[in-house]
Amino acid sequence: MPDTDDEAKWRAEFERVGETRLRDGVTRGHIPFPEPKREFAFRWLLEKENAKTLREEELYGYAKWTFWAAVGAVLVGIIGILVTVVLH
Repeated sequence: MPDTDDEAKWRAEFERVGETRLRDGVTRGHIPFPEPKREFAFRWLLEKENAKTLREEELYGYAKWTFWAAVGAVLVGIIGILVTVVLH
């Protein structure tokens, strides 16, 4: 669902403020927002958290793939050394 005009303005404002400052301000009451803007702030923060979780999961997958590729390369190297020693 696309943002309304107000939500688009709020989203731009939140991007400028930053996730950490917004979270601290909204949860501690340092930034007094009208209720619709406050609810949108929590939705925006949830979107950011979900995006961060997805990035972390993707990075974990890349790290696992890289680890197993390195293990495979080491095994191929060991096999190459063993074949060289046995044949000579």
